[in-house]
Amino acid sequence: MLWTALMAEYEQYCPIAKATEVVGERWTLLVIRELLVGSRHFNDLARGLPGMSRTMLSKRLTRLEALGLVEKHDGSYLRTDACEGLRPIVLALGEWSNTWLLKDPTIEECDLVLLMWWAHRRLNVATLPRAHRTVVHFRFVDAPEQFWVVVEDEERSICLADPGFEIDATVSTDVVTLHKIWHGREPVGAAVKDARLRFSGSKAITRHLPTMLALDPATGLLGDSTSQRPNLYA
Repeated sequence: MLWTALMAEYEQYCPIAKATEVVGERWTLLVIRELLVGSRHFNDLARGLPGMSRTMLSKRLTRLEALGLVEKHDGSYLRTDACEGLRPIVLALGEWSNTWLLKDPTIEECDLVLLMWWAHRRLNVATLPRAHRTVVHFRFVDAPEQFWVVVEDEERSICLADPGFEIDATVSTDVVTLHKIWHGREPVGAAVKDARLRFSGSKAITRHLPTMLALDPATGLLGDSTSQRPNLYA
């Protein structure tokens, strides 16, 4: 049963109090967020939670399993119906924060590796040509990191080092601008207009890049529960 493992912390017969006992612990809701976007393996969960120790992640997953929100099967952590039921709640919480709390990011808040891990899951690749592998190179004018997104048959991979494939197109921007686009705080067109976002390469690919980067912060935040997980190449 879902609630048998609950620890009575508030001692209130109140649904909000009971729910907070489940999701109110530090990191728990973010672990649930990663489960909802489709992360199943421990390493994928850890990549989406870079500030969380692996020991703490293991403890939170164990607790979520005891509470009936996660089932462990063949090394994978599978969300249950109870976990899936939190999707609209987590989504609404994110929308509320985006409206009332979130400001433009400072450079100190920007984590490019985490951003690109998040963002490549949401890239709209449906309009890209299917005839061959598509490689999009991301360069930042104010940071040394570079990333390569590889798309093959709608499966996306994010590479932290040059994968050795021919580059079809390059996206050049700055760290804060891409963070703002990711969170829906700035449209792609505005960044292109004042040259903070530039596309170069094959016209057959670059003409699709504005659409590919037009990320929807609501539906994209938690992804498609049926989508295949992307790969991360070291």
